[in-house]
Amino acid sequence: MDGWVFNLARLRAKTKTTKTVLREMQYTDDNATPGQTAEDLQWTAITYNTVYERFGMQVNTDKNKAHIQHPPGQIFPNINTTIKEHTLEEVDQFSYLGSILTSTLTCKKDVENRIRAAHSAYGRLSCRVFNNHALTMATKIMVFQAIVLSTLLYACETWTLYRSDIQRLECFQQYKMRQILKIPWESHTTNVAVLNQASVASVEATIIHHRLCWAGHVQRMEPFRLPKIMLYGELANGTRPRGAPKLRYKDQLKHTLALTNIDPSSWEQTARDRATWRRAVHQGTTAFEEKRKENEEAKRRRRRERQEEPRPPPTLPCELCPQLFHHRLGLSSHIRHKHPPRR
Repeated sequence: MDGWVFNLARLRAKTKTTKTVLREMQYTDDNATPGQTAEDLQWTAITYNTVYERFGMQVNTDKNKAHIQHPPGQIFPNINTTIKEHTLEEVDQFSYLGSILTSTLTCKKDVENRIRAAHSAYGRLSCRVFNNHALTMATKIMVFQAIVLSTLLYACETWTLYRSDIQRLECFQQYKMRQILKIPWESHTTNVAVLNQASVASVEATIIHHRLCWAGHVQRMEPFRLPKIMLYGELANGTRPRGAPKLRYKDQLKHTLALTNIDPSSWEQTARDRATWRRAVHQGTTAFEEKRKENEEAKRRRRRERQEEPRPPPTLPCELCPQLFHHRLGLSSHIRHKHPPRR
């Protein structure tokens, strides 16, 4: 942990590296127990059950589930893990501490679950807050940020998101903000204008802020803490596939540092001082949000200019009728629907 977090080549060294076997990720009365093999998981489950019984606690076998993480291109058979002669149900996903863990190694299911929870939180407050004419608009927006947006982005600092996931979160925020601000779709108000009217940051900027704050917090942890071990380490076994493998948290963190104008090679030294790191994160997130709004406005301006440009006349004729087309795609679609081949 004394090197650069993005330099994974140092983990292949023969010396000055350590290997840690994770046996439990326990939090209060919840426990996630990983195992390398079916026999290892069975032994761990029996051991925990024996220890719990010594302290007068019982394991709820109906709530316990078994989850298999298949390697790429391989499918394992059922492992049949038992506790007290009760075989645990094997599932493809399960919820642990509010987050959903799946076998696809993506946050898609977790994002869907957060959106459903945020919809539910907004619905419970609709009559009391958002549709209440006695409350000011500023109060409604503050409640939305404190409850609905916090529910939507719970544990977002640990997510590894793709562009499609961010777009779904942005759509939810825009949909609810337009309901609160009473902005109809006929007004053709842009997303940037909605955020400016509500004085609210975008979901992407909020996620970036939380991710950088969490990364700095983990970097300041003691070396024996599990989050820091997971951030600075990697799996001892297994290889990543060729081509375009799935994103890792380190890939997302490195891209986030570049977006906020923070040097990836020196961010660890900056994060050691909490005040300096918070200042750098705030400045970087603000600069990212301003640049994002400028890019959205520029994209919209270019699209409007293209629409206002005079369109050249069509030049591609149809051989079966006198109609003309601009592109071959339209010509082929016309022939397929208007002049289908006779059978």
